[in-house]
Amino acid sequence: MKLLRAVTLLILLVLALPCPAHTDLQLQIDKLTHDLSSDPANTDLLMKRGDLHRRHQDWGLAHDDFARVRQIDPGHPYIDWFAGRLEVEAGEPQKGIALLDEFLKHKPQHVIALQNRAQGYLLLSQPLPAANDYRAVIQHSKTPGPELYRACASAYLAAGETYYEQAMDIVRQGLMRIPGEISLTGLGTDISLARADLDTAQTLIDSLPGPVMGLSQWKVRGALLDCLSGQNESAAKGFIGVINDTSQARKTATLISPEWLQKLATKPTPENCLAAQQYALTMDGL
Repeated sequence: MKLLRAVTLLILLVLALPCPAHTDLQLQIDKLTHDLSSDPANTDLLMKRGDLHRRHQDWGLAHDDFARVRQIDPGHPYIDWFAGRLEVEAGEPQKGIALLDEFLKHKPQHVIALQNRAQGYLLLSQPLPAANDYRAVIQHSKTPGPELYRACASAYLAAGETYYEQAMDIVRQGLMRIPGEISLTGLGTDISLARADLDTAQTLIDSLPGPVMGLSQWKVRGALLDCLSGQNESAAKGFIGVINDTSQARKTATLISPEWLQKLATKPTPENCLAAQQYALTMDGL
């Protein structure tokens, strides 16, 4: 769970890393500051500037603008959302969730606020409430993308083996909406292997276009399937092939650690392969 919190915080920080676009943000902030000099009680301008400060990672300045909005208009319909999202991204998920709770009481189908709250729950190492929020986002989105299904399934995976079936149910829903989507097919295969559901894993692998199986992560999945099926010689050959692939793509997409790859290449027993896959799945879910 500590890793879950760390990875989620890293994602939030990466999304807000300084980049050339921040120059544009600063120009917009300067323009709003100029406008506010002649209209200091304009809450629309304050909300816009505060949100730009948030995107610029100027947490204190954003907080000041939102506090000013609340002072001028305590019942502003969006202030709890804006302030709550800020607290989550600034590393104060408990405060952020409390504010988002208030906002979602009045707008329970607001998909962005639900995602913001889910991020807060993940930072607090509470994957099940996060999964519930992602489920709601999927339900209320007109065209939910694969990333939402992955986020929801990953939250269930982070909750432990007891929730593998719920994670797989989300993946199935995603594949029904987006047939053949590669990332969901991969996640569904991983869950199936971790559950030793070899028929489902084989069906998912068989649904892929041929060239995909040439990718390192899919070679590992194929070797794991052979291993769990008792085809030790074929599995060992598959793991050795991945180890001997020195390409950059192999280094960044093997699914399981080099230590596990070495172990499975020499001892490709079903017990070892199941343990390796369950460990890898937990890390991916985190």
